[in-house]
Amino acid sequence: MRRLRSSLLGDSPKANCYHVVSRVVNRELVFGDAEKERFLKILRKQLEFSGLECLSWCVMGNHFHLLLRVPDKETALEGWTEEDFIARLSVLSEEKYTCQLLGNVKMWRGNSCEHLVTELAGRVRNRLFDLSSFMKEVKQKFSAWFNLTHGRTGTLWEDRFRSVLIEGTGGCSADGLSGLLAVAAYIDLNPVRAGIVDDPKNYRWGSYAAAVAGDKAARSGIGVCFGAAKKATWRSVGAGYRKLLFGAGAEEVGEIGPDGKTRSRRGFTRKEIEAVWEAGGKLTLAQVLRCRVTYFTEGIALGGRGFLSSLGDGTEEGRGGAAKSIGGADLGGLMFLGLRKDNAIQAPV
Repeated sequence: MRRLRSSLLGDSPKANCYHVVSRVVNRELVFGDAEKERFLKILRKQLEFSGLECLSWCVMGNHFHLLLRVPDKETALEGWTEEDFIARLSVLSEEKYTCQLLGNVKMWRGNSCEHLVTELAGRVRNRLFDLSSFMKEVKQKFSAWFNLTHGRTGTLWEDRFRSVLIEGTGGCSADGLSGLLAVAAYIDLNPVRAGIVDDPKNYRWGSYAAAVAGDKAARSGIGVCFGAAKKATWRSVGAGYRKLLFGAGAEEVGEIGPDGKTRSRRGFTRKEIEAVWEAGGKLTLAQVLRCRVTYFTEGIALGGRGFLSSLGDGTEEGRGGAAKSIGGADLGGLMFLGLRKDNAIQAPV
């Protein structure tokens, strides 16, 4: 899959965005509050080290979602010196192994073993601005902490990780939502569709809740996905994104209940989604975002027709094929390239 995406992307010096998902082995619910906090701590540190940007995230009980923007490696590293690569290790200086490496650098230089410093700088270079290296390190470091904390041995993760290439242009167009904005909303709505909370701002291990709480990185990521101008305020971006998350925008006021209070609701309930599904009707964007949607987690790429056409046909060992419209749902101009399963929209959870 990595080889296929590389061939599709070619040598274009631009950042690429990916929706990344990884699950715990046997899908056991092993992530409690402490585990989620630790995972996010490791994630933030690895983002700082690797040079990747996380636009949206959500850590659930047995899996996590990340929407990552990966800069072009060669462009990002222009002008870097050997000393810059060594200095980058200081981001991870709290780790015992990295602290030892930094100590070795001083020893090697004192013993005129500059070739060893050069070799280390090369290894650091390989780790930077690279999706696979980033994911490997995040998962390995969390696994080591988790196994030590819980007296456990063996593999923690179900598989390597799954990633879908997402068109990197945020915002909306005449055709509908961009892939970036649709996937960001899908990620932030995970705890809602799982029935954990009824408002994503109440789930503190998701990017939307972090943004509401004032996290600058989370607000920046939502701004990118929303296609907001650099000078746009969080007040405007946050209000627009919240309208998207709830599917209808303004609060819907219902009938007056037996207690005399007016009933209000935002978005769609699970029963409403199931009713549309069973009736065979097309799902709206708001309804789709509350379902498990294979297009967002499987296959090769998601975006508009122009973006997918620029990638080619995506064929490798029978996978992929021509870009196709998303059936069974009203998602505007969003299309997909490559899919493992024919039934792309699964019943709501």
